[in-house]
Amino acid sequence: MHIADEFRKSMNWLHTWLGIALSGVLFAVFWMGSLSVFMYETDQWMMPEARGPAVETVSLDETVLPWLEQSDVSAEQSVFVVMPSVRKPLLRVGVFGGDNGPLNAYFDPATGKQVERTGTFGSSGFFYPFHYSLHINWQGLGYWIVGLAAMAMLTLVVSGIFIHRKIVQDFFSFRPTKALRRSTLDLHNITGLVALPFHILFPLTGITIFALVYFEGAALKPFKGEVFDYTREANGYYVIEPDGVAADPVQSVDGFIEEAEAIWTSRSGTPASADYIRIEAYGDTNSKVVIQHSGPRLQVARSQGRIVYDAASGEMEQDFQPAPIRNALSWLEGAHYMMFRPYHVRWLLFFGGLMGAAMIATGLLFWMRARIRKGLEPTSVRVVRALSVGSITGMIGASGAFLLANRLLPLDIDGDGRAYLEVLVFYSVWLLSFVHAAIRNKQAWRDQVWVIAGIAFLAPVLNWVSTGDFLTVSISQGQWAVAGTDLVILASGGLAVFAALRLKQTERVEAAKAQRRPVAGSLADAASVPAE
Repeated sequence: MHIADEFRKSMNWLHTWLGIALSGVLFAVFWMGSLSVFMYETDQWMMPEARGPAVETVSLDETVLPWLEQSDVSAEQSVFVVMPSVRKPLLRVGVFGGDNGPLNAYFDPATGKQVERTGTFGSSGFFYPFHYSLHINWQGLGYWIVGLAAMAMLTLVVSGIFIHRKIVQDFFSFRPTKALRRSTLDLHNITGLVALPFHILFPLTGITIFALVYFEGAALKPFKGEVFDYTREANGYYVIEPDGVAADPVQSVDGFIEEAEAIWTSRSGTPASADYIRIEAYGDTNSKVVIQHSGPRLQVARSQGRIVYDAASGEMEQDFQPAPIRNALSWLEGAHYMMFRPYHVRWLLFFGGLMGAAMIATGLLFWMRARIRKGLEPTSVRVVRALSVGSITGMIGASGAFLLANRLLPLDIDGDGRAYLEVLVFYSVWLLSFVHAAIRNKQAWRDQVWVIAGIAFLAPVLNWVSTGDFLTVSISQGQWAVAGTDLVILASGGLAVFAALRLKQTERVEAAKAQRRPVAGSLADAASVPAE
């Protein structure tokens, strides 16, 4: 055998079995990553109190400081403020550490009044962490599984290019009316080629972002293994501890923010705004105010600018600027998160993620179709089908059920109980999808796609009934985050209906072929068919 053919055969084996082994994890990561692109917009859909005119400037002296004085915040606690923006309309204040327990408050920046937030983790609190940790927190196992999947994705991309020698030529010969096996492979090639830069960018930057997790020893080697020394050099962090001597609480924060924003704007040449504010050692003589920003909004790189002021004297104690090597990492982080404006760039990221998910799904479908001969299926196909249905349509359906639960559950459930009930609904629906797939076999695809369509058409209706924000109302009021979420959900429902009808047509064609086909072959014949 020619060495090129032997190499291609090896790449085919690697591509096939690595894809089968980690396709479920990869689909979950791509799917949740796509949803996370617009996680703050989805948060507004899930939290009606966050819907309102965008106000990006607010006085912390008039809103946050009076609330802190009434909240019995101790010097051992850290106060964390997330400034409002177009994507995050509410001003958030969190108090952490100490013996008093965590506190969270949300304010309407337009009125300065505190608002009660809907009991939900939202997309940013559930879909987004799922994307990079799978919510498996034991020993950081989720990070390692996702990291392994990212490495596998890079390997699959490279091996796939070697396998599909005519991938560019096949891009111009999509045959949707051909047999399902042929059209599935064509779609696999198209989604792989069109979004090829994203298929490389996403896993590569994702691994880089969590380099301190995956390559901790190498990253900390210059700092003799000390994490604190690393974070101090990379991000400007340093310990702020109370002196233990009581003092008047910080009297003003607005002036610090204004001065810091002026410094950043002058330095970068583009408008820069403070995103995060920290007040450390509140009510202590060593109290500090930390101003941080992650813009400018029109640049890819995520800035790590931090300015620290003494709360009592107003003296600037630190003006941290990342070193050039940190700027390179900031660019990679920004390319992955894509939090910058304009919006159409973020839509590219969204569709790139969906194409990655579609590429994984079509790869699984082709693998199964390539191993079916004369209507006979080996056990491996049935097992992979059940796992694939649960991992793909089950994951999509569970995500939709999470949104439905958000609109259906009573609002008066105490504490985080309501948020955890939404999570319980997600995992219950996801688990049931695997059980259903094992029982229904081939028909499971079509059944669950119809369920997805039903959920997609029901969600905007429930949003309308529960909040009064019908699609036309949201558009007329300029609530584009809510309207856009409704439109994307409805479009997903339309695609699900199309897919269900296509699957039904395919089942009819296959049934007709089975009636005309003479009885022959065996399961051994079917299992011996190689992948293309």
